[in-house]
Amino acid sequence: MASCPHCGRKLRMTDWRQECPGCGTNLNYYDSNRRLLDESEKAEIEHALFQPKIDRAKAAYAGSKWAILRIVFTLLPVGALFLPLLKSPGGESVNVIGVYGAISAVGFGAIFKGAIGSAMCLAAALLLVSAAMILVSIILITMSLGKHGKVRVLITYGFMPACAAGAVIAAAVGGRQPVDVFEGAPATTVPGVGAYLYAALFLLLFLYNVFLLKKGIPVKHTPCLIGGLPGEDYFRYVEEGMSHADIRRKMLVALAELQERQDRELEEEGEKAHERTV
Repeated sequence: MASCPHCGRKLRMTDWRQECPGCGTNLNYYDSNRRLLDESEKAEIEHALFQPKIDRAKAAYAGSKWAILRIVFTLLPVGALFLPLLKSPGGESVNVIGVYGAISAVGFGAIFKGAIGSAMCLAAALLLVSAAMILVSIILITMSLGKHGKVRVLITYGFMPACAAGAVIAAAVGGRQPVDVFEGAPATTVPGVGAYLYAALFLLLFLYNVFLLKKGIPVKHTPCLIGGLPGEDYFRYVEEGMSHADIRRKMLVALAELQERQDRELEEEGEKAHERTV
């Protein structure tokens, strides 16, 4: 059963008017200023907590020239896929387009099922996984400066060269054996220059990310205000156990200072505009 927030009278189902039958208080607008202030403060707190995540994501992508270079190095292995990945003793070579055509003819499911018993299927599966990890790493860059960012970077960028190197080794082993799963494929093949370059670029990418972890990427934090107080000051007051009433008093002082600063800036702009017109 609801009650009047002003006098405490119990409200019945028949009390349908917006005024309390006991004291006449408007129940819709009672203490509305405080409730609006609470909602505004709650929204500012949520923004102050979420904004650092956006700042870290922006810094991870383009916070410095080193961060931008990481994007370039991440995409470089894609170019190596269009170089010869496999070549036969007769001089024929196959790049990613040919490999994709062969895999499509057999089926992606058959490739992963045959990866356990066929070295060439294992090479194709590892190639697919490493290529997919390029897209995954681009997405995970946004979280590279987070709480577990270092561990995530080492695992992600360490897994990529491992898959690429495994694909090259499996292709070298499987190329000496008859390849039954790929129709029309030559009986013997060896990894081409594109395969070695593909694995080398992933290794370079891993080493570059290790370099970035040691060097660090600067994060430019966006100032956030909570009731006129800087966000870091507000959260420090809360951690120190300061009462909500005392924090509100500091907010009033901070808001008054902000208003005075804005008034001075407006006056200065007005004086400069007047001087230009004279």
